[in-house]
Amino acid sequence: MKEEFLHYIWQYQQFDKSALKTTSNTEISILKQGILNRDSGPDFKEARVKIDLLEWVGSVEIHLKSSDWLRHNHQQDSAYDNVILHVVWQHDKEITGKDGKALPTLELAALTNQNIIDKYKSLVLSPATVPCSSDFHKVDDIIKMSMLDKALMQRLQRKAKVVLKRLASNLGDWEETVYQVLLGNFGFKLNNHAFVHLAENIPLKLLRKYSSSEIQTQALLYGVAGFLNDEDDEYALKLKKEYTFLRAKHGLEERELNISEWKFLRTRPANFPTVRLAEIAALISRQKSFFDVFTETANFKEIEAYFKSALSVYWREHYHFGKKSARPQNGLGKSSIHNLIINTVVPVLIAYGSYTDEQSKTDRAISFLEAIPAERNRITRLWESLDLEIKTMSDSQGSIELYNEFCTKRQCLSCGVGVNLMKL
Repeated sequence: MKEEFLHYIWQYQQFDKSALKTTSNTEISILKQGILNRDSGPDFKEARVKIDLLEWVGSVEIHLKSSDWLRHNHQQDSAYDNVILHVVWQHDKEITGKDGKALPTLELAALTNQNIIDKYKSLVLSPATVPCSSDFHKVDDIIKMSMLDKALMQRLQRKAKVVLKRLASNLGDWEETVYQVLLGNFGFKLNNHAFVHLAENIPLKLLRKYSSSEIQTQALLYGVAGFLNDEDDEYALKLKKEYTFLRAKHGLEERELNISEWKFLRTRPANFPTVRLAEIAALISRQKSFFDVFTETANFKEIEAYFKSALSVYWREHYHFGKKSARPQNGLGKSSIHNLIINTVVPVLIAYGSYTDEQSKTDRAISFLEAIPAERNRITRLWESLDLEIKTMSDSQGSIELYNEFCTKRQCLSCGVGVNLMKL
């Protein structure tokens, strides 16, 4: 038995409410169960109960055992001073409030139908990857799609929180924050850490000073990244000469990364960090604010076109210093551009919309996801085998969140599909 089951029982009032009495044999009526609290503090807020003809308004706290109140040290937390009812599965200890009086307690074990318990166990103890897979077809499509939307928003909000956390560390500087998020995603999974480290060591403000010069922009990026120390290629030496001057001028020596931070194995030359740096330099040379472009561009085709920056002549023909490409490099491909939109533009829009309380930013972010074809992987294929339609990136992102954060963690009672099956 888990507390989430008790949350479900209480939220949906799935217990016998006739002739309710507290553990001290006092009559009680539930007028309003309250609102589930997903933050710190009591489990349900704004509840209303009538105890022995007196109506109370406050919070409800839920535990498996009454003694969990003490085990969680709620008696020392003022946030629990307004708890009007303690709901437990098993009453094993009398709990008193700050006033020394016994805390009204309702025990649910004897009031809960065994059929509901069995349904819950069949879900959370199911050996299937998707616990409800055998009954998934019984749930209306509108409930499934609603849950997919909920999972999508949960995923987007979690990514947005990462952006807002970085914004706080940058003291509210949106431009620097977006630049750091963008560079991290240019590293994709393999070089994400190295690109974030680079962004933190070479501020965008400095790069903007030299963005009109292709050579100086590249010199700064490759120099701080640590790629110019041992190269004898003619172009690398040209960049190194420029970087030597800029390093001394701006005191960059201590900011340089160790070359060992960059990973080249098990990746195609087009994805080498050396090529990605050239693509970043091309974007910076356009001298447009990343923040403005990402938050103000309403048309998907325009945001897609923004990332199609032409590489400099050298990097069209090379994938590393002194190493020529078998065929010309044409900059970011469509799948890479879509990846950057999904992992940079969309989270930035969600974060900024939350920061300014603009729903239109969230709507635009979702419209961008809906303009990208669905991702195809083992998770989306699993959902499709259960006849869940995965048409756009919005669907596939939601389905991945649903699988990772609800199904594999057996959070069935936080899922609309699971809740619906419990009622059948």
